[in-house]
Amino acid sequence: MTVRPFAIAIAIFFSHLSLASIENNFTIGEDKYVIKVSSSEVTTATGQAQLIKYSVYENGQFVHSSAAGGRFFSCRKDMPTLKPVQSKQGTIGWMIVGHGICGNTLSNNIELVIPAKNLWGGKTLYLNKTFIAKETPHLVPTKNGAEVWYHQQNWGNGGTATSIFVPRKWLILKRTDASSISKGDVFENINTLEIMAKDSWLKPNFISLFVAGIEDANPALMQYAIDKYYEKDMQSWYEVYVQDGSFAGVNSLVKQLEVVRSLYHNMKYTVSWDFDLSTVKQDE
Repeated sequence: MTVRPFAIAIAIFFSHLSLASIENNFTIGEDKYVIKVSSSEVTTATGQAQLIKYSVYENGQFVHSSAAGGRFFSCRKDMPTLKPVQSKQGTIGWMIVGHGICGNTLSNNIELVIPAKNLWGGKTLYLNKTFIAKETPHLVPTKNGAEVWYHQQNWGNGGTATSIFVPRKWLILKRTDASSISKGDVFENINTLEIMAKDSWLKPNFISLFVAGIEDANPALMQYAIDKYYEKDMQSWYEVYVQDGSFAGVNSLVKQLEVVRSLYHNMKYTVSWDFDLSTVKQDE
């Protein structure tokens, strides 16, 4: 009878050993914000992973998410890293970096966590956004927030050898009267892509920018990709992603997206399409 409680105690002891944690904090005015991140091993449908849990506090008081926050999965055993998100005025939140694709190629699972006052009747909540990024995102501080630039690997109708890295962007707005994390326009401040490309395979090219334009129904970005980067001898590669990769074919897609964008503006309050694109102009 004495063996069973002992075995339970040992199991509890080892379960605590498997739990790692990290903590970070920053201060805005008189308010102190703290995040506590823990990680424990779990088994998912795709194999062994880490369940990442996090809690946010303002002046010692627990803060709720404005949506569904507090946890996400990482497909590798190592502990996630925690990085500050900064505006030009100082730290405004955190970026938790885990792993979201663990196969022949590796990508990160990213969680943005931004505490915000005066939400939902004056409450303090935190905004959060989960997304997959090929590498740790490039953060650009702005006056009242930050630009979050990153790439997502896209295989189209091919394999790893012909895969591309599509540029994406989030805009964080953090003001006393309004806070948000919204989809950003990749065409706005597009030179940032050259600055953040540590490797040649991440530098801007036609098909990566063109697909980004299709993803966002952004004809201006698509046209920019054609004008600056289209190469006739790369048509077969382009056709891994579009049916007709000829010069005439890709230009016809721009015309089609212009119609879609116009339809969206006329019907945006009726349809559930997510085509709104924010720019830093609202934040300057």
